[in-house]
Formats: sequence, structure tokens, C-alpha cells
Amino acid sequence: MTEDGEPKNASIESRLELLERSVGALSEEIAAIRATLAALATRPTSVRPLHKPDISPRSRPSPPRRAIVFGEGLDIERLLGRYGMLGIAVLAAAAAVGTFLSWAVNRGYLTLPPAARIVVGLLFAAGIGAWGFRLRQRERSFGSSLLGLALVVVLVCAYAAGPGLAVIPEWLAFAGAIAVSWALAIFARRESDEPLWCVAFGGAAIAPFVTSSGKGNIYGLVVYAASVLIAACYAIGPRPWNVAWRVFFAGATLLVTTAATVSRSHGLSGFLFALALPVVAALGGVLPFAMASRQRAALRWLWVLAVAAGFAAPVGKSLGPSVGGALFIVLIAWLVTLDWVSTVEQSSVFEANRRRTTMLDWIDAAILPLALALQTTYALREVVPIAVPYSIEVAALLLFAWRRPLSATRDAAIAALLILAVAALYALHPEAPTVEVIGILALGLAALALHAARPSMTWVAGCVVLIVQAAGITTFALTGRPAYTTPPFATEASLAALCVTLALIVISYVRPLLMSAMDAVRSGRENDLGRAIVIVAPWAWSFWWGFLELAMAFSKSTSTLLLVVYFAACAVFGVALGHRRQSGGVRKTGLALALLAAATAVYGATSFFVVGMRVLAYLVISAFLLGIAYWYRRPGSLDRPVTEAAAAR
Repeated sequence: MTEDGEPKNASIESRLELLERSVGALSEEIAAIRATLAALATRPTSVRPLHKPDISPRSRPSPPRRAIVFGEGLDIERLLGRYGMLGIAVLAAAAAVGTFLSWAVNRGYLTLPPAARIVVGLLFAAGIGAWGFRLRQRERSFGSSLLGLALVVVLVCAYAAGPGLAVIPEWLAFAGAIAVSWALAIFARRESDEPLWCVAFGGAAIAPFVTSSGKGNIYGLVVYAASVLIAACYAIGPRPWNVAWRVFFAGATLLVTTAATVSRSHGLSGFLFALALPVVAALGGVLPFAMASRQRAALRWLWVLAVAAGFAAPVGKSLGPSVGGALFIVLIAWLVTLDWVSTVEQSSVFEANRRRTTMLDWIDAAILPLALALQTTYALREVVPIAVPYSIEVAALLLFAWRRPLSATRDAAIAALLILAVAALYALHPEAPTVEVIGILALGLAALALHAARPSMTWVAGCVVLIVQAAGITTFALTGRPAYTTPPFATEASLAALCVTLALIVISYVRPLLMSAMDAVRSGRENDLGRAIVIVAPWAWSFWWGFLELAMAFSKSTSTLLLVVYFAACAVFGVALGHRRQSGGVRKTGLALALLAAATAVYGATSFFVVGMRVLAYLVISAFLLGIAYWYRRPGSLDRPVTEAAAAR
């Protein structure tokens, strides 16, 4: 090797040359492969197999079985064929066993003693259960349904052994039925088997009816129904089972409505048991076991059933305190429960309503409390003045709404609160229009004050409705007076109108204090329209009040002349105020009133004015209109003052 490294450089150059030749060869091979593949892709595939494949059933590969989720993605045909027919079959089988036992009781055709008949039913259930247990190894869904049917037959036999055939004490029969229902709930939960649960729960819900002996035991029925519903919630709670929840809602409806119907023949105690059934099922089953995505819907449905059970309440003065107290407890229980689950996402029984969260919030916080409150007040109507329960219910709803953050739930609760407050006011029977107007205005101003403390658009809307109602009552009182018999501004209706005016002035005065509350509920939306209405309302009402007073003053001609002067004076005042505030709208309103005054003067002069009044009307109009014209003709009368900000620009 030389000192300048020539042999080393020659070695590196030879290696690079060898590498370049290798890369070139690889590129040529890749190009050839691509050409071959392209030719094969364009050639028709007519290759015959070397041997005929074996297509016998034994050698044919079975397609992979897709797991079918119960209740999801079903069309009408599959729903009826797979589940509807199965459900009807189960109900028919349970009805067959129950009808057989009832027929045996009523006719006495069978020579078997009652205990033997129950044993026959249990053996039948054991046979179905054994068949279903064996079938579950191959057909899990159908085998589970047969197991559920076997448990249903056991429940029917247990129910028949007690109230039907009196083979065992009724309490023992109910205890056995409850034990069976809990056993099936635990089994369905452990196996995560929705068909088993649906069949078993559906059969358990109808077991008391297929063995009916003509006499209803409301207490045993309610205890059994509550246990079945709680057990059902325990089994279904952690599972996202769509069909199962629908079956639960249907079964709960059947049990609660039946209990309410049967309670009519059991007096106060039967009604209290029936009313407690949905509440116990909600507090003992839905709250501890139901998953969050189903909780609100189940609670709402059970309280709807409680409202339906409330219509079965017995009437009577002696029963009023007990019935009203029970309904009030249900109302408070609903408000406490709703407060407890307020952070849980909204859900609905019907899938179409699950995205309408605002509507569901209004059902929860307005419709249900309002229905329970009205039922409570109706039950207590003969015991205490109905204004008392209304006031207590208003306080309860106010406490609930006060705890809620700014949301549709707070708005809904406030709406129910205001309705009950108005009902309490009218329960006091205000006979004089002034008293009625003062009460309504007081409620409106109180709503506005509460809006400043706990903002809600319902407070504002309620205040507007109440003010409009007071103005309407006052207008009817003013127009209902005999015409031309009383002096203007000197009647009780005039006092009511003055109260409305003062209320509007107060609202206009406190408007700046409510800006932060309005910004909170309107989320930065423009408030110019509302501000303009609040500012204009006192002036508009005052003008309307003066018009109604003067239109019925003394006589027709005198009232017309007074209206001419009134319109002209208001016109001058409007133009002057418009010039002072540099408001074109106010000035135009003043001009319109001036034209109205002139038209009124012409009408009176051509209709019924005597010569003296005609001349006076024309002079009044002339003086006022000349003053307005002079004002407009002054130099710079329409020029707006240059503000400092404009001058700075």
C-alpha cells in the first residue's frame, strides 16, 4: 500500500461499481415481474381445477356464526317471528295452566285433591325446565326461554296454591312466589341472558291474573308486584338490554294499574298500598340497580304511574288529610329523587324522544310536580283552604328550583311554581278587580326580584304574562263601567290602572339592575328589543289609560272634545321629548298623535259638536299644530348634537 492511498481508493471504486450492477439487475427483474402480472390480469380466467372438490355436507366448511344481540337491529318480521311468537306462546302456556287450576277450583270436575293439582302443575314445570336446560347446550336462546316458562309455571302454581286453592296460607304462597322471582332474577343476571329474563318477568307479571279466583288481595298483590319489580331491576340493571326495559315498563304498568283498580274496593289502606307500589319500585329497584342511561326514563315512568294511581284515591272529608298527605309525600319524594339524579344524563322510554332533553326536563320538573300538586290540593279541598296547600307546594318547588343551576330543569320548575302561585291567589277569591290586579302585579314583581337572584327566562316570561293579565283585567274593568255616568280618574278601575302604571314604572326603573341576570340567561344575545319594550311600556299604558278614561267622560260631545285636547297635548309632549332626546321615532309618534287629534276634531265638528264646541276644538287644534310647526321650522331643530366621540373622530 503506497503512502498516498491509491490501492485503497481503487478498492472502494470497485465496490461501488459492483453495487450499481446489482441494483440494475434487481430493477430489470422487478420490471419483468410487473409485465408478467399485467399480462395475467388481462387474460380471461378459464383455468380448470385438477380435481373435483368434495362438496358433501360433511366436508363443506360451515360459515362463521355471527353473534346475535337480543333486541338490536331487528325488523318487524324478525321481531314478530323470533320474539313476538315466543312471548305469545309463553303467555298462552301460563294462561293454560292458570285457567286449568281456576277451572278445577270453580267446577270441581277433577277428582284430584287441590294439593295433587298443584303437584301436577309443578311436575309440568319440572319437565319444561329439564327440557330447556338440556336445550340450552345447543340453542341457548330458546332453551333459556323454556327455563323462563318453567319458572313462570312455578309462579302460577304458587299463586294458585295460596289465594286460589287455599292449599297453603296466602303469606306462604306469596313468599314462595317472591323467592322464585328473585331466584330467576339472580340466575338471569349471572347468565346475562335477556330472553330468559323477558320470558320469566313477563310471566311473573301475569301470574296473579291467570289464576284469578274472583277475589283480589290488594296487599299480597302489591307486595308481590314490588318484589317482582325490584328483582327485575336487579337483574336488568347493569345490562344494556333494550327489549328487557320495554318489557319492564309494560309489566310495571300492568301491575300498578291493576293494583290501583283493585284498591277501589279496599278503602284508604288499599289506596295507600297501590300508591306506594311505583314509589317503592323506583327507590328500591331503579335507583340502586339501574344503569345511568336508563335511570331517568324508568323513574319518570314509575312516577307517571304514581300519578295515574292517584286518580283512584277515595273521596271523603275524613279521608282527605290521609290521601292529601300521601300524595304530598309522593310529590316531595319525586323532587328529592329528581334532585338526586339531576347530574345523570337524560333518557326516555321512547327512543324518538331521547334527543329532546329539554322536553324531558319539562316533563320531570313541571308536568309531574304540577299533576301531583293538583291532586294533593284536590284531596285537601274539604279540610283546609286550598290556598294553604298551594302555598306549601310553591315553597317546595321554589326550594327545588333554587338548588338547580341555570338549565331547563330550573325553568320548568319555576313555570310550575308560578302556575301554582296564581292558583293560590285565585283560591283566595278576590272579588274586586283592584284586589285581583294588585295580587297579580305583586306576583309579577316578585318573579322579577327572584330573577335577579336566580336568573331564569321563565321568571321574565312569567312577569310579562302576569303584567299583561293585570292590564287586561284593568282594561275590561275600565270599559265595563257605564258610559258618561262617572267622572274620569275617580273610580275603582282607575285605581287598578294606576297600580299597573306604577308597576311598569318600577320595572323600567330597575331595568339596569337586571342587566347581569338577563345577560346570564340570554347568553349574550341582543337585548335592545326588550329594553325598548320596558322603556315604552309605561308611556304606552298611560296613554291607553287616559284614552279609556276620557272616552267615557260626562257626555259624548264633551268626551270627544277632551280627546281632542288629550291627543294634541300628547302630540306636543311627544315632539318636545323627541327633540330633547334626539329620537326620530318619538317625534314621529308625536306627529301621528297630532294628526289623530285633528281627525278627531273634524269628526266631532261634523257629527255632534255645537257651534261653540266646534270653534273651541278648531282653536285648540290650530294652537297646538302651530306650535309644532314653529318648533320644526326653527333653524337647527333637527340637527343632532355632536358628541365628544364624534368630534374626536
